[in-house]
Amino acid sequence: MKEGYHHYVSNVPEDDLHLLKKINDVGFDFYGKLTADDRLKYSISYDFHLKQPGSKPLLVNHKLKPLLLDNHSNPWIALCLVSMSSHPNAGNIRFKSDEDGRQFEYDLVKDIWVETPRVKLKPREKDILLFFSAQGLTMDQIADRLYVSIDTVKFHKKTDIFKVKSKEYNGSYSISDRVVSF
Repeated sequence: MKEGYHHYVSNVPEDDLHLLKKINDVGFDFYGKLTADDRLKYSISYDFHLKQPGSKPLLVNHKLKPLLLDNHSNPWIALCLVSMSSHPNAGNIRFKSDEDGRQFEYDLVKDIWVETPRVKLKPREKDILLFFSAQGLTMDQIADRLYVSIDTVKFHKKTDIFKVKSKEYNGSYSISDRVVSF
């Protein structure tokens, strides 16, 4: 594919094109304020819609993680991941560092970056929440896979969801990397 930025013009609804322009501007501004040493530590993620022929637009999450920097400490090679978004709306712009645990969200209304806390989950809490979110397993299936009682799964489901302030969508739970540190 050699479309470059034209790919976005062809496949992103106009409102989200304006959002992507804003993300580009504030993202490079944030990135430019990082020290050269910190630039490989951070990734940026955000949500936007892609057009679908004959259907409503699809909300996706786009995550970029620099892998190599050029001679001026700008991204040269980056890993790009696109997945279904776990959010109801476009935006959700965040920079985060898995190395130092810091994360920043961009407030589109106030036009500022805000540092936000990340929740640390224990290994068992992560397992249970991931089985609910990523694999959509029932509580019985999770208990069987983890060799624990159904009551343990129910307890962790209740406390994990409270910890990460996750939202319920049609009976299944969604984890946002906005707050969970793995």
